[in-house]
Amino acid sequence: MKNKILFFDIDGTILDNDKNIPDGVEDSLQKARDNGHEIVISTGRSPFTAQSVLDRLKIDSFICYNGQIVQFQGKILHKGILAKEELKNLTNFANERKQPLVYMDSDEMVSNFPDHQDIFDSISTLKIKFPRFAEDFFLTNDIHQALIFCSLEEQKEYEQAFPNLKFVRWHRASCDVLPKGISKANGMDLLLKHIGRGPEDAIAFGDGLNDIEMLQFAGTSVAMGNCVEELKEHATFVTNHVSESGLTNAMKKLSLI
Repeated sequence: MKNKILFFDIDGTILDNDKNIPDGVEDSLQKARDNGHEIVISTGRSPFTAQSVLDRLKIDSFICYNGQIVQFQGKILHKGILAKEELKNLTNFANERKQPLVYMDSDEMVSNFPDHQDIFDSISTLKIKFPRFAEDFFLTNDIHQALIFCSLEEQKEYEQAFPNLKFVRWHRASCDVLPKGISKANGMDLLLKHIGRGPEDAIAFGDGLNDIEMLQFAGTSVAMGNCVEELKEHATFVTNHVSESGLTNAMKKLSLI
């Protein structure tokens, strides 16, 4: 088999519900690498919250912030930012509704509320600390992605008010906020063109709503057994649950290992 570029989501794909790497996954990724395939992380996480996974699995190519930052073999290919005026308007809109935002630059995530239960409930699922508080952080820093904390119904108000922004739900209380048109697929396209390859050379693995475009773009795509229902129709096939050797079984089925 011609070597492939393998794009892996982190949460629910490489990491299980307890944020552990299931038995066999680390070995399977190394075998795929030994067989000549390129391993790339493709996540909504920031580089700094993905770093422990990148280090453990010895991966230096990634798509972070759902396509806003792209790196291949240690070289940054792209860094997208949210327009400050758009963020200012979004912040004012959210403040009127007493709904918090978290701003994320290249180095940290910062909340404009000193304390809020929705932030704690969602951020804690990633096994990371509550962000520090700095109300006007977005005014003096380049923000790659933001998080808004609101219900699904309230999300619709934001979508109507901000047509140039994209809201991708990842938790019952929170959405990623990105520039309109940005997705993991954009990052994949940029990375593949950089190395002279195309979608037919890509295999994508994911489980969430922010993986839809990625699975649509890749020549071959795998939805984890624990994925959101909407993702299944976009996958070449659905594998087992992340905790039931889903990733390893999919890689065997595809003759990657």
